[in-house]
Amino acid sequence: IGEYVLEHFDELDLNHDGKISYVMFKGDEANQEAIARTKYGVECADEVLTAAGKPALEFYDAGNANKYLVDLNGTWSNTASFDYMQTILAQYNEANNNMVEVVICNNDDMAIGVIAALNEVGYNLGDGGDEIIVIGVDCTDTAVEYINAGKLYGTVKQDGDAMGKANILMAINGALGKDWLDGTDYVMADDGFSIRIPYAKVTAE
Repeated sequence: IGEYVLEHFDELDLNHDGKISYVMFKGDEANQEAIARTKYGVECADEVLTAAGKPALEFYDAGNANKYLVDLNGTWSNTASFDYMQTILAQYNEANNNMVEVVICNNDDMAIGVIAALNEVGYNLGDGGDEIIVIGVDCTDTAVEYINAGKLYGTVKQDGDAMGKANILMAINGALGKDWLDGTDYVMADDGFSIRIPYAKVTAE
């Protein structure tokens, strides 16, 4: 996110105020993945921007201390993000010269809901017209279709196959009484009981 915003800063700054306003959609309040995606999705982007002398991302609603909008049902749903985004666009829009400029979602389903709301006001139609950068997570088939159609900027792939392989290899080592990571290239995380499987950026570029 940070790299993209840095490269396209002036283009994304729709109201030319020298800042990029964002919306963050959090899937579930207590889910550890949601907490990490919400926290580091912005913090890591800000590190890239501030290191280059640009201002950090700015949450669109200064009155929201959390700096995210959460699916109150904890279902990570496109219904929740659609409803939120409709409400946002009624106030934050091109006519008011304060249009939100980047939307970050904890999963692809929420990103699809955001795009549905944007479509209603003529954005992200995939026709080369007005677009707001929307980013999801999971690399679902629908998300890839939206990326290829020019409606969704990108998603992040969790490599399920690689996760499954890691589980099997470590289970075999455990069953044989070996060290969990014996014969693998995995590195134990700082917590001492898990390994990290790299995520991958998926865009049309």
